[in-house]
Amino acid sequence: MILHPVFAEGDERLVCALSTRLGGVSTGSFGMNLSFSVGDDPAAVEENRRRFFAAAGVPPDRVVFQRQVHGATVRHVQTPGVVDATDGIYTATPGLYLCVTVADCVPVFLYDPEAGAVGVIHAGWRGTVAGIVAEGVAAMTRELGARPARMKAYIGPSAGVCCYVVGDEVSSRLPASCVVATSGGLAADLKRANEEILEGTGIPARSIVVDQACTICGSARYHSHRRDGARSGRMMGVMGLRPVG
Repeated sequence: MILHPVFAEGDERLVCALSTRLGGVSTGSFGMNLSFSVGDDPAAVEENRRRFFAAAGVPPDRVVFQRQVHGATVRHVQTPGVVDATDGIYTATPGLYLCVTVADCVPVFLYDPEAGAVGVIHAGWRGTVAGIVAEGVAAMTRELGARPARMKAYIGPSAGVCCYVVGDEVSSRLPASCVVATSGGLAADLKRANEEILEGTGIPARSIVVDQACTICGSARYHSHRRDGARSGRMMGVMGLRPVG
């Protein structure tokens, strides 16, 4: 039902988990849908969220959600609740758990163990070309005392270059290294684009973990808006530090 990124292994303070489309109570293709904004039964979404947070070991009343808008705004959060019009949140408050919702867009998780700083980013193609992950790293550095040289990053399951065919509007705004010609047209590698941006901030390449799973062709495990359209559910990632003591 959930994935635990390898970069969180061995760190007992860090909670980092992602849902899949499996293990939920929603009907049809919604499955383990964690979003209220896709036409699913709200009672089913509530139960799906309860299951997800229980499996992740996260108290539901200590969660921060985002109303994502495919932009490049990131915000410092210190209390649970809902943050409007943002696609990235970060904190150094223990016991506060940050959420990001995706169904093809790139979820990016940032962590500085020494500063006790965590951040989650929703990077669609617009956020990617606007450099939202760089803004997240800069904000965590500026406001939380994080340092890129110490930071770890995880790029989660998302649309892969194997399937994500795009038009000129997208391909022309990405580096050439992140656009591949396929039989179906030009395909965008948003994972690589965000990886390059993270490396450019000073995060060591060895500290960036990229999950190669593609949400579009990974139909057995992942939701995909590109594949399923209006009947697509949403996955959720959550990240935070357990309180000490």
